[in-house]
Amino acid sequence: MRPTNTTADSSLRLRFNVPNCVTALRVVLAFVIGYLLYQREPGGIFAAGILLIVAALTDTLDGILSRRLGQETPGGALFDLVADELLFMPSLILAIVAGLFARTDGLMPLNPYLAVPALAGGAAVLAGVAIFLWKRRTRVFDFPSPPPVAKANYWFWIAPLIVATLGVGSDIGLAVLMYLSLISTVLTFYSYLKKGSYVFTD
Repeated sequence: MRPTNTTADSSLRLRFNVPNCVTALRVVLAFVIGYLLYQREPGGIFAAGILLIVAALTDTLDGILSRRLGQETPGGALFDLVADELLFMPSLILAIVAGLFARTDGLMPLNPYLAVPALAGGAAVLAGVAIFLWKRRTRVFDFPSPPPVAKANYWFWIAPLIVATLGVGSDIGLAVLMYLSLISTVLTFYSYLKKGSYVFTD
C-alpha cells in the first residue's frame, strides 16, 4: 500500500505478549553470542554455535505463537525483522573476524568478502525500518512484508554460520552452503527492491 496522508495510528506500538517475549529472547541471545564470539575461546565459540541454533529457532517459534494466539501485530512483525538482523549481522562479522570461515579459502574466491552482500542487505533492511518509522509519524502506509525468499535467505545464512561456529561438516559442504546463501542474498535483494522500494522513495 502506498503512503496516504492520514495520521499514523498506534498499531506499531510493541505489545507485551508471548511472541514478542520470544523475539526479545532472541535479542538477548544475540548479545550473548556476540560476546562469546568476541572472546574467541574455543569453548565459547562452540557454545555460541549452540546458542545460535536456539536463537534461530525462536524466529520460527515467535511466528507460530503469534498466529496460534492471534497476537500478530505490525509492531511485532517489525520487532521480529530487527531482531533477525541484530542476531545475524554481528554474529557473521565476529565469526569472520575470528577466522571461522578460513577453512573455505581455497574453495571460494574473495572469501570472506562474499559475506558483504548479506551484510549490505541487512543494513538496508534496518535502514528501511528506520525510514519507515520516521515517515509514519505523519502518514500511514504499510511496511512491505518479507517475501518468502527473504525468510529463506535468513536460514541460508544462519546455516553456514552455525556450521562454521560449531566447526562441523566438511570444508566443501560449508563452501556449498556459502554459495547457496550468496545466490539467496541476490534474489532477496531483488525481491525487496521490487516490492518495497517505496519505503525509501515515496
